[in-house]
Order: sequence, then structure tokens, then C-alpha cells
Amino acid sequence: MSSPGKTALILTGGGARAAYQVGVLQALQLIRRDAGDKRRTCPFRIICGTSAGAINGMALASRADHYDL
Repeated sequence: MSSPGKTALILTGGGARAAYQVGVLQALQLIRRDAGDKRRTCPFRIICGTSAGAINGMALASRADHYDL
């Protein structure tokens, strides 16, 4: 019996990239909602980031049970 894979989110550093990352994460949530996924939890089992990406990753991970927010 195989175990399900783990989906990771890797966020890069760089000030402007952090703003783009937020937009991409919002778009992923909209795609997920439009696909009929009703789960509210974060789809990423692993979240890693560097610099500004680490800040975004921390914010996402701290609200992992309410990903849609």
C-alpha cells in the first residue's frame, strides 16, 4: 500500500516577489474553490521560504486550518 504524496510550497526571497506570491496564493485559492473543493485547510503539507517568502510562508502556515482567509 503506497502513501499519498506530499505537496510542498517553496517561496523565494525578495521584497517584490513577496507581493506576487500573495497574488498567486489568492489565485490558487480561487481555482480550488471554482473546482468545487470545499476543504478549508491548506493544500500544502510542507511550506518553506526564504526571507520575504519565509514571512509569507509563516503567515500561511499559522492559518493553515483556514486557508481560504
